[in-house]
Amino acid sequence: MIKINTEQLTSKLDSLKQQQKLLPYYFLVGTEPYLQHQAQTVLQQNLKQAGFEEQYIFTIDAQTDWNKIYDHCQSLSLFSSQTLLVLLFGENGVNTTITAKLNELIPLLNPDIALILSLGKITKPQENSVWFKALSEQSLWVNCTAPDTAGLPQWLNQQAQAKGLKLEPQSIELLSYYYEGNLLALSQILEQLILLFPEGKVSFEQIENNINDSAIFTPYHWIDAILAGKTKRTMHILQQLKLNEVEVLILLRTIQRELLLLINLKRSSMPVRQAFDQYKVWQNRRPLFTQILNRLALHDLYQALNKLTQIEISLKQDYSTEIWRELESLSLLLIGKPVNA
Repeated sequence: MIKINTEQLTSKLDSLKQQQKLLPYYFLVGTEPYLQHQAQTVLQQNLKQAGFEEQYIFTIDAQTDWNKIYDHCQSLSLFSSQTLLVLLFGENGVNTTITAKLNELIPLLNPDIALILSLGKITKPQENSVWFKALSEQSLWVNCTAPDTAGLPQWLNQQAQAKGLKLEPQSIELLSYYYEGNLLALSQILEQLILLFPEGKVSFEQIENNINDSAIFTPYHWIDAILAGKTKRTMHILQQLKLNEVEVLILLRTIQRELLLLINLKRSSMPVRQAFDQYKVWQNRRPLFTQILNRLALHDLYQALNKLTQIEISLKQDYSTEIWRELESLSLLLIGKPVNA
């Protein structure tokens, strides 16, 4: 199995075609819809050019008629003997029933059948399944996970260059800030800039006049910004969550869980690494937790917990726009810049 990112897909396919080694099976793995769609489109176009002119798309769920899929593997067209099957798996992914159906599909595959499997994720047990092992030997795995905050500027710069746009570093930073988590809108603004500035040179001021705040965040982006002590980013995320009408109770429950964990870590007499292991803190989040543990004292965390309790009581008694101001105040307290309530 070959593993690549979406931006490498076109060049990888070109290389495989030059070697006449185009692979029959493709895994599109990740939850970013824009990258999934982009990769699927590129693959369908390339496979059509390679002779797989009959292409059928199936959404895989409890109502899927697998006999139709099996029939396409067993019947040959008078006009084309090569067929592409695109299997789109929903949010639930591959369960036990679907695993059994995929295992039945494997013996029906032949050199005139190509497969694209679009999945949000593949678990370790699934990698050890019969169907996966059978396909993986002749497959290409395309990572369709959205770039994280640190990787987004580089991804954006690559996309811009591919479209013939020359962006200044501050322009890339600005676009990343306003379109994080929304790759579709980010791609659309790049297309818009091409139309407005066909010569490809765009100044920071020109970009600033043509953008909207279209970032899409989750409560976890808010938490991570707080842990990292980034005031501007935290306030920006909180504002977007408010505009997107995210339930305040979800925010309270999310930060409560992290706050209780921080208190336990702070109270622990063990070395920090051992405490992280005991409380099962993910490796990639440990640097963030280390930052806030170094930044705040135990009484600061208890003060934040008390503040959180007050916000929840206020929410239950009389919800108002003041709740969001209180969330800002709580955020600043945890960042280490408390304000007078």
